[in-house]
Amino acid sequence: MQKRHWPSAVVCPSCKGDLEQEDAELHCTSCFAAYSIEDDIPCLCHPADRRTIDPTGIRIKSKSEAFQTITLNRSADTGFITAPRFFYLIYFALVICLITDFKWGALFILLGLFADWLFYRSRRSKILRAFGKNPLALLSLADHQAIDDLYRGQGLSQPTMEDWVKLAWGCGDGSNGSEASVHHQDNERYLDILRIYQGHPTPPRVVVDVGVNDGRAYYEFGIGRDQTFIGIDISHLILKRMIERIPDQTALQADGVCLPLRAESVDFLFCTETLEHLRDPEMAMDEFLRVLRPGGCLVIQSPNAHRLRNLNLFHNIILICSFFSDRLLQKKVIHENTWHTAATFHWDFSIQDYRRLVKDKGVRIKRLVSREFFFPQFLLTGNRCRFRAKERFFSHVPFLKYLGGDLVLVAEKIGRAATSDESLALRAKRDSAASEMSVVG
Repeated sequence: MQKRHWPSAVVCPSCKGDLEQEDAELHCTSCFAAYSIEDDIPCLCHPADRRTIDPTGIRIKSKSEAFQTITLNRSADTGFITAPRFFYLIYFALVICLITDFKWGALFILLGLFADWLFYRSRRSKILRAFGKNPLALLSLADHQAIDDLYRGQGLSQPTMEDWVKLAWGCGDGSNGSEASVHHQDNERYLDILRIYQGHPTPPRVVVDVGVNDGRAYYEFGIGRDQTFIGIDISHLILKRMIERIPDQTALQADGVCLPLRAESVDFLFCTETLEHLRDPEMAMDEFLRVLRPGGCLVIQSPNAHRLRNLNLFHNIILICSFFSDRLLQKKVIHENTWHTAATFHWDFSIQDYRRLVKDKGVRIKRLVSREFFFPQFLLTGNRCRFRAKERFFSHVPFLKYLGGDLVLVAEKIGRAATSDESLALRAKRDSAASEMSVVG
């Protein structure tokens, strides 16, 4: 195998020692661990990583089954009333009743809305419990490698985020509007990161994309172009598609909670629609901050627990209360994968969650807002200029700016991040304090 130059930021995931290539392997000069290289993609898996599931029980879904999975996930966001236009009619009738002093009519409408909200809460709780009971939960990098083997055995490639976008549109998902609107939302996600990247005070020399997928952020939007770009993902098959498009950059198969990167070696790190899939988001955040240089920029985009899932009045009241305490939110933790029958993590994050994740870690939050507002429907379809204007407008309206589909965190590292041992000690201290509080309570 031809020897290639690896960025100096890439290190052993176990001891963070230097790596040297020998034939088709990378060898650590400190702990002497060996990591295989296939298709120019090193598998930098922690030696302690082990398979936790029996992959023989997992199968790839048909297209119709994938449709059903998306429909099931969407059904957890609504009650009896599924279309926004019905809410518009109901609120119009409620206003008429209030204007005409028809109190019984108004009371009847409010009782109907309350029943719809109770049904929504009950159905969402039932669906989330069912997801949590799936015995085939992917917990380790080795588990995800088993999924790669499953696809490879059938001569298939793992689906990318773009494949999911196409499937979501083909599923006729009402919240996503037209095909054009789906691509507007997906493009705006990367354009938002591009604006942040271009606004960095100095050109970042080392750019890392955790959950790189097929490298679209680089080859289509130019994030990290002409710099050292490192794409990290858990799937070898998806990384292979990245290397085919951008062979001059670095792809690493690794776990986001154990980055094979040197401390304070990265200038710009972004993680788009990936943090929610990691088994321990707090440990992953510690890793992100460990590898960032002081002054480095961190951008996270993940599902928003405050998302306006439907237009029910009582749901909206709960959302307003959630800005002060997120205990009433029904957060998703795990769900069934769209493409196969195993379950994967899918955390919903609240504003409070993000603040907890970076608290006391030498970080300054520069921006914390949401994006991808799925209302009103007529501004979701067809016209990118209208879509972008709508996003800008809602992002500046108090309360409403936190109700979008994604929550976006932009942070700057202002000091030294805690080491792995320090992070574990801090977490143990917090857990101990929480246990003492529960005993006192």
